[in-house]
Amino acid sequence: MNYRADIDGLRAIAVLCVVVFHLGVAGFQGGYVGVDVFFVISGFLITAIIKQGHENESFRFTDFYARRIRRLLPPLIATVAVTLLGASFILTPEDMTPFARSAAAALFSVSNVVFYAESGYWDAASELKPLLHTWSLGVEEQFYLFWPALITWLLTLRKRIPFGASLTLITFAGAALCVVYSTVNPSAAFYLLPFRVFQFSLGALIIPLSSALTHTVFARSTWLPSASFWLGLSCIGASVFSFDEATRFPGWAVLLPTTGTALMLLAGTTRTGLARTPRALMENPLSIWLGRVSYSMYLVHWPLIVLYRYHHGMQLRISDQLVLAATILVATCALHYGIEQRFYRRHKNSDKEVSAVSDKRFALRTVGVSVFLALIAANAWLSNGWGWRFPTIHLSTDQIEAGKQTRFDKVGKACRLANLTAASCNMEAELQIMVLGNSSEVDGYNFMSAAYGDDSNVNLILFGSTNRCAPMRGVSTRFVTDNANCQHALDTLFEPAFLEQLDIIVYAVNQPYAANKTLFLQILQTLKEARPALTIVTFGGYINTVRHCTHYINKTGTTDSCAAQENVSYFADKFMEEPLHKAFYNLESYYIDRVALLCRNRVLETCRTRTSDDTPALYDRVHYSLPFSEMSGRLFARQHPNLLTKLIDRPTPKD
Repeated sequence: MNYRADIDGLRAIAVLCVVVFHLGVAGFQGGYVGVDVFFVISGFLITAIIKQGHENESFRFTDFYARRIRRLLPPLIATVAVTLLGASFILTPEDMTPFARSAAAALFSVSNVVFYAESGYWDAASELKPLLHTWSLGVEEQFYLFWPALITWLLTLRKRIPFGASLTLITFAGAALCVVYSTVNPSAAFYLLPFRVFQFSLGALIIPLSSALTHTVFARSTWLPSASFWLGLSCIGASVFSFDEATRFPGWAVLLPTTGTALMLLAGTTRTGLARTPRALMENPLSIWLGRVSYSMYLVHWPLIVLYRYHHGMQLRISDQLVLAATILVATCALHYGIEQRFYRRHKNSDKEVSAVSDKRFALRTVGVSVFLALIAANAWLSNGWGWRFPTIHLSTDQIEAGKQTRFDKVGKACRLANLTAASCNMEAELQIMVLGNSSEVDGYNFMSAAYGDDSNVNLILFGSTNRCAPMRGVSTRFVTDNANCQHALDTLFEPAFLEQLDIIVYAVNQPYAANKTLFLQILQTLKEARPALTIVTFGGYINTVRHCTHYINKTGTTDSCAAQENVSYFADKFMEEPLHKAFYNLESYYIDRVALLCRNRVLETCRTRTSDDTPALYDRVHYSLPFSEMSGRLFARQHPNLLTKLIDRPTPKD
């Protein structure tokens, strides 16, 4: 197909958005939508190549895949290889294990599936995953697997079903699936191809749409394509500058950058091309160069940022951003001119047959190299992150994983709100106590169970975490979610008969008075209005670390490093200054102050970070080990043996 310089300009915008966002430059919190721009561009270009090949009767599946391999794999292999080498000197075994797994997955084009499977309780911070950005390559490469066959089939049907109509149906159905499933499983909607395919099909839809507009006023005028261009650029710009980590993405939000990219592509399909000002913006030498090196820049930027932050610290100063930007530029040139441009070239018509054979041979060799490198990565993954690199390591990968999993030992046998008739529930007990929270609900339950769970007069109930409920919204005096299991638990909670039995709610979340806890505040307010005698106890916060606590333990040899000021992202010593403290204070009857319980004089460096047998307080950044929670609970019970009775005697909020 004919070269379009404006598409390189669009690639430049996309890659700059992503890189600037990842560098943490203020104002570009929505720069992640650059990936969505790439998806639409790929759908347009790949469909155009396939369609033109069929029209010329020259399309062969083997040639298509051979050239995709030649185009994409060499730079990816080089990136994974160099990142694997660098990681082997920097990452601890705990972090090397998931990295190596992602490296092998990236080489087999399934890293998006791996990252989706990792999302959840124990997911490492995205800032510490050197190959996280390859999820989008996984989506794109999976798209290449089935799209040629689908387009071929649709082209054979076009006498009965217009090609554009088929793509329109795919686009609308795919967009609806993405929007709907974003409310059911946001991680799946983000990482997995079925929920992203509409972006590729929208790009493909530009082809029949532009043909249909060939003899219309759109093709003849200058202002309509310009309007399409500026509207599209505005959509992308609005996404970049208004979206942030709080935006529910993909959801409805993904439609804005996706549609914007399609409008910009459509603007460049007219015979005259873009008008003067858009052309100056998109087709200047710098934009074209950035577009041509965009693949290499996308590949190299994130591993450099992650490994730099891993070694030097999570916060990037302006000087760090400048150093990284320069390093990314140098690495981009090295990868583009040393690998990408060397192995990929556009063939002229005269040597197509020879080049096709060459491409197939090269593809086989490249796949062989990819498999070999994947085996090396798999070895690191299955060998506990090459623990031999750190002979003085204190916690192995297996020990860390076991510590994380034992946290759930007690809640697995708990009385759950969803099944109050189970043998583990004693609904005849004098005191009915429910623990309500997000992923930290388990910590609250383990603490309360150790403190008062042995009392036969106490029935401790577990709500079951609100994490599964997202998104949840209040409707009058009810709370509604699309998750059926969570909805059942919510409905049970607000049943008058159950609520009348309930004596105490222990509110257990990380950073309980943070600004993002308004939904919990609404739930507790509604419960309190329905039953004024209900006693609310807040399970106070404690310590959050910047990285996993085990990272610092293995680095320093002591859990004390998890309470070092430079390693702590949150400390609950001044909880009364947090945004929602006053609102919760008016509801609660008691605050379990873990800082007062576990820290001398509320000084961070004096806080307990392990049990008497040296079990760490945390295995990740925010969740507490079962032994530490139990130790804390028993210590609290010794100091407050009659707390529950006193709370029931004083059901109204404290003065």
